[in-house]
Amino acid sequence: MSTANGNHKLAMTATTSRSIEEVTAQIAATFARDTPNPSVCVADGYGLRVAVDGRHLVVADGFGPHRRTRRYARAIHGLARLVVIGATGFISLEALRWCSGAGVSVVVLDPADGSVLSTSGACGVDDARIRRSQALAFGTETGLQVARYLTGEKLAGQARVAADEIGDRDAAESIRSVARALDRTVSIEEVRQLEAVAANVYWIAWEVVTMTFVKRDDPKIPDNWRRFEGRRSAVNPGSARSATDPINAMLNYAYRLIEAEARLAILAMGLDPGIGFMHADMRNRDGLVLDLMEPARPIADHLTVRMCAEQAFRRGDFAEDNRGVIRLLSPMNHRLAEAMPSFGSSLAPIVERVATMLGDASPYDVSTPTVLSRSKHKATARRAVGQRSRDAAPIDVDPEILTSRLKRRQRPPAPGIATLPWPVCGECGDPVPGERGRKRPRGRLCPTCQAARRREIGEAVAAGRGGANTHTDEAQARRRTANRQDQLARLAWEAEHVDETHDSEWYLANVLPGLAGVTLRAIANATGMSTSNAAKVRSGKRVPHPGWWHCLAALLV
Repeated sequence: MSTANGNHKLAMTATTSRSIEEVTAQIAATFARDTPNPSVCVADGYGLRVAVDGRHLVVADGFGPHRRTRRYARAIHGLARLVVIGATGFISLEALRWCSGAGVSVVVLDPADGSVLSTSGACGVDDARIRRSQALAFGTETGLQVARYLTGEKLAGQARVAADEIGDRDAAESIRSVARALDRTVSIEEVRQLEAVAANVYWIAWEVVTMTFVKRDDPKIPDNWRRFEGRRSAVNPGSARSATDPINAMLNYAYRLIEAEARLAILAMGLDPGIGFMHADMRNRDGLVLDLMEPARPIADHLTVRMCAEQAFRRGDFAEDNRGVIRLLSPMNHRLAEAMPSFGSSLAPIVERVATMLGDASPYDVSTPTVLSRSKHKATARRAVGQRSRDAAPIDVDPEILTSRLKRRQRPPAPGIATLPWPVCGECGDPVPGERGRKRPRGRLCPTCQAARRREIGEAVAAGRGGANTHTDEAQARRRTANRQDQLARLAWEAEHVDETHDSEWYLANVLPGLAGVTLRAIANATGMSTSNAAKVRSGKRVPHPGWWHCLAALLV
């Protein structure tokens, strides 16, 4: 065990009930895979090496005999982040120059708790006038406006998570009412007080969030691992650090990743990471980084709730030390790190907005470029293309000869919402293989467990005693009752609206296009239908009953 890095050593010493075979299998599965997100490379393990060989960036990592090597070319690398989690190894100076020239940011995280040890990012805007305005903004109307804006964005995100992911619309409306009171604040202290009020409502709504574990590990899971225990540590009262349940451990780790993204965005905009607006100035603390983390926290909350609702976890995804503090292990920390580009994409317009507000407050004529989202560049390009299209003569071209560009873009745009990690089997915990042309597998069982489940159901049905829980007499009676209630509700609605006409063209033109941006869980919570049926409604494969049209239209507001 002396050659293990900090993360895997914690897995082997803190969780004594796990066998060596389980730990070894988990390590093998971790380094047998590569990230499905081409814009992130996670390097972990013992003796990792990041160097340049033959003009290619070579990332070699692994643990013991389980190692992997990845190579990236300058022109088509597709990378945005190189995340280093390993405790031992090296990164050559030539590799750092390669990453700097190729636009790849290097983030080094502590393998134990995910704290940010180092980040590398280029300065896209070097304007001393903006930094001077930033330093003078605290205690002025400009600083108050920035604090209102950041807090308003955070509360709006919390309200969306509470309504769409948790299903607590009362809590969401309470948070929105607090957000509306921000315009009447006259000091930073009042902004902090409103933020604290909204936080109490928000985290109380999280008490319904639970997580499930694969059937093989479920009997060995402690009760406090299954539910959200509040944003306070049982071993460190008064603080959210030192998480004592897996949900808080996932939140803390995701917040660390957002901290790294906020630092990179601040450096790119030429701001000073240490001069904040809401966090007091302290030694060895970057106030602006902490300020800009706040509106991005709901992005991590959204991902965590979705993972708890739609994925089964394994006991080996977490480790508990002698104090009861929970740490994330690989590959779970790898999967969260793969969401970093989406965190950065969500932060980009917020950081640019803050820089613009500081530039507007400067006595100089300051124009802040959008180096992160490149929104100004895209708007200029669209205007130029539109002008050329109006001036150019029409060309008759056969569409059959037009082909798509096959070359992959150097840095593909990051999605605004982080994708869920690759699911594992709900029975044994092994990864579920994907299908070609699909982003995620159809089912939640691996081929071996799926075949065993089908044999079990077939034998039970042939014996006349029902199969799985969905085939029992009790389950069928529940379905009959639910179908009867739905039919009675439908008939009652039709009798109440017998004189009204319902044109499906109105639904298809005004409601269906907007559903593309609504989550399946939000549709299911609003209508009571299953997520499977909600997917068919959102894709347009099924037109819902007219009684649901206005309910779905309300989700678009």
